Amino acid sequence: MIGDLAPEKKNSLLGILREISKECSLGAIAVVSSEGQELAFFAEKGTDQVIMSALASALNSAGQQTVGQIKCGSLDQVIIKGTEGFVILQNLDRFIVLAASKDIYSLALAMNVLGRHAKKVYQVLTS
Repeated sequence: MIGDLAPEKKNSLLGILREISKECSLGAIAVVSSEGQELAFFAEKGTDQVIMSALASALNSAGQQTVGQIKCGSLDQVIIKGTEGFVILQNLDRFIVLAASKDIYSLALAMNVLGRHAKKVYQVLTS
């Protein structure tokens, strides 16, 4: 689902998300506002988009506060690694790109791919 974005922005954003998905194995990929509104969300069946969007917002906010407290610059990514998968939140100021996978071995690749595509996603959302 994509929220109140102009059609050309929707198409550009979907194209970037497709590029990210082609480059690494993901079970979910989403773009969420920092307030938790889902702008684009694609996930395996059984994933609650509302809960995932809200959690992404809360975890991103906690990450920003944490890096601020320990004075290590601005937040880039929040990484949550379980024994059978991971979630990466790429901070984009007022937006978050969420990527999740059960392929634990693709964590480093996914971090790299999200980092490389983050600027393009941000440009589409803010232009």
